[in-house]
Amino acid sequence: MPSKDASADQRLPAAALAFVLWGGWAVLANQSVGIAQAVLAGALQGTASAVITLIMAALATRLYHRFHHPLIKVLAPPCLIVSVSSSLLYLIHSLGQTPNLWLTIIPPSSLALAFCLYLTLRLAKQTRDSVAHSEPNHE
Repeated sequence: MPSKDASADQRLPAAALAFVLWGGWAVLANQSVGIAQAVLAGALQGTASAVITLIMAALATRLYHRFHHPLIKVLAPPCLIVSVSSSLLYLIHSLGQTPNLWLTIIPPSSLALAFCLYLTLRLAKQTRDSVAHSEPNHE
């Protein structure tokens, strides 16, 4: 039986991939300071990336629909989401004493910004398409 939300079936694999990809990146980014700190940074980043991945698309969609101006609808959700998630990553890695903090968090935050922007642009296109299809044809 298909689920109501087709993307729900993709969330857990995407979160697992985020954990492995960005957790692995954090280990590599911090390996020069010792394996214990590198693994801790990897666990922190991997866990945070998985959680962020699970909620990012739903949050971007909700925020998109809360704004009214077309440009704000597209730009505000990615900026808000990445500002908050990057701040949380900074806090988590500061508390975990991640040595190469910026090297650890800038790549996943940059990709999160690009992905959120893609999501809101796709929502804007869907909105335009649905409005175009609902208008009467005057030919």
